[in-house]
Amino acid sequence: MFYTSNHSTAVGVGFGTAALGGSCYNVVGVALEAGFRKFDTAEADWWYDQASVGKALSHYFLQPTNEEEDQTCVSANFCGKSCQIEDLRISTKIPPWSLTSFDDIRAHAAASREELLGFCDEILITATDENKGIMTEKSIPYPLDVYYIHAPACWKGWHPRCDNPPPTLDLRSAWQAMEAVVGLDHSATRIGLSNVRPDELLDIIQFAKQRQESGDIQHEDPPPRKPDVVQAFADPIHPADELRRICREHDIEFVSYSTLGTQHHSVSGNPVLGSPCIQSIANKHGRSTAEVVLSWALQNGMSVIPRSSNKNHIQQLARLLEENPGFLDNDDMQQIDSMKDTI
Repeated sequence: MFYTSNHSTAVGVGFGTAALGGSCYNVVGVALEAGFRKFDTAEADWWYDQASVGKALSHYFLQPTNEEEDQTCVSANFCGKSCQIEDLRISTKIPPWSLTSFDDIRAHAAASREELLGFCDEILITATDENKGIMTEKSIPYPLDVYYIHAPACWKGWHPRCDNPPPTLDLRSAWQAMEAVVGLDHSATRIGLSNVRPDELLDIIQFAKQRQESGDIQHEDPPPRKPDVVQAFADPIHPADELRRICREHDIEFVSYSTLGTQHHSVSGNPVLGSPCIQSIANKHGRSTAEVVLSWALQNGMSVIPRSSNKNHIQQLARLLEENPGFLDNDDMQQIDSMKDTI
């Protein structure tokens, strides 16, 4: 079966955790209090602190929700909030230097799930009983939302560990291990690719389709699966049109990172948030420049994972969770679209 999650095209607002440094634990707590329930992190140190994300989630979800529960939760063997009821969705990524074997990839996914969500109650899923050939319910640990390959391969300058990486699997072989993360281990609900080129994405889509159509799948193999999600840099100046087109055509969610213009290192300042066009539209609607850019992305079918370490800015970003983010009119959208390739 060529499987695609029902959530594969769900557009939404999450919270990114890259480059938060020593403030990561506190910032995630503030974001949780502001209403965020979708977080993005990664196993790659130097940029991310996945352990602190997990600790912040655990602290928030396990603390009693009120004084009455504080007095009774120990005897009831439950304290705090339900991950499932709160619809907690956590995504993380395996770095390219860890794509060393089929088993290593699966082990990394399981370890990340435990570090980030080990405090959550188990959930029930429907699965096929291979012995009886019928659908049954079984309990599994609360899974990650998305497990990504952070990049198909290392390149020098991307991360210190890429300066002398170990031998790793090619992308097709690594992808088969990712299929097992969902189809056999249930460590994640979905799998995805990050920092991938259009040709690499198309190759993996075709790779999954060919195996599904051939029917040459061993009994113990997970079902072939195309990517559920692609995460890539996209902003009004660099809108990643080709990747987004492929995702639309193949029912793949596109998650934009650095949407607010933080990747343009060749120029001084932020050419997106500092754009007169963006500032004018923000004044027109009484919104921040960040809200304007994120709304542009959402109205273009992207999911977004902005981040901030400023409490006021986090609360401002959380407005996109509660209010209709589609406040831009057609003229606004056309003006922002015209920023493409201006650098």
